[in-house]
Amino acid sequence: MENIFFYIGFGFFCIATFFFVIQLITLKDNWGNFGNYTILIATISFALYLIIRGVIIGHFPVTNVHEGLVLLCVLLGILFLIFFHKYNLKIVGVFLAPLATFFSLIAFILKKPAMPALDILQSFWLPIHVGSIFIGNALFSLSFVFSIVYVIENFRLKRKKFDNFGKQFPSLTTLDNINYLCIVYGFPFMTLGMITGAVWAQYAIGSYWNNDPKEIWSLITWMLYAAILHCRLISGWRGKKIAIFSIFAFLVLVFSFIGVTYLFKGYHIFRGT
Repeated sequence: MENIFFYIGFGFFCIATFFFVIQLITLKDNWGNFGNYTILIATISFALYLIIRGVIIGHFPVTNVHEGLVLLCVLLGILFLIFFHKYNLKIVGVFLAPLATFFSLIAFILKKPAMPALDILQSFWLPIHVGSIFIGNALFSLSFVFSIVYVIENFRLKRKKFDNFGKQFPSLTTLDNINYLCIVYGFPFMTLGMITGAVWAQYAIGSYWNNDPKEIWSLITWMLYAAILHCRLISGWRGKKIAIFSIFAFLVLVFSFIGVTYLFKGYHIFRGT
């Protein structure tokens, strides 16, 4: 039964992408409004999918890449709707919907049947650790989207392209500030996730740090976002520099989440195999 909600969510993220692309072409807000509604439906469907799957397996349903990507899409949908209503950022959906669709597609490819609960997954550290990490990842994903929009708009303004298409973009200052807010709020969640992960590792296998590839690349990602905050707060970086740095950091984050899981061997069971 839970598979139905997954397919509905996947389908509606694809439909949302279609609506936002049409909005981009026609410059008509109605298509963007349709996109917002479809993202809402997709988000609710994915959330129901995880809830039912959690009941089936008997623990917090984020123990492999498939489930993690579904949770990330749920959080992206929620954050997008919050940011959209707060800042009326219509153009962001044009970039966020394809990103969510891309994550959904990978989740579809890596989909696995619900597995019985393992003893190690009964710990209350699981929802704290994974939940914190993915809230941080969702905020960093939005930072990536706002950075992409910033780079595009900055390029257009330098080429002095002032047209109706450009009116859909927020000001560069607004994009820069929201990008900064996403990282400021995402960084503590990532930090909490890493700390609780270390505590859980000590409880489960007797060591806080094990030189696991996932741990190493998570630390590298954490250091990159720490460096972004340092450059912003101490060195005074703004605008394009921070946007490009944020894009690079997010690509490393994606690699640490998906690439490391399948390219390296370690004690993490997040692959779900």
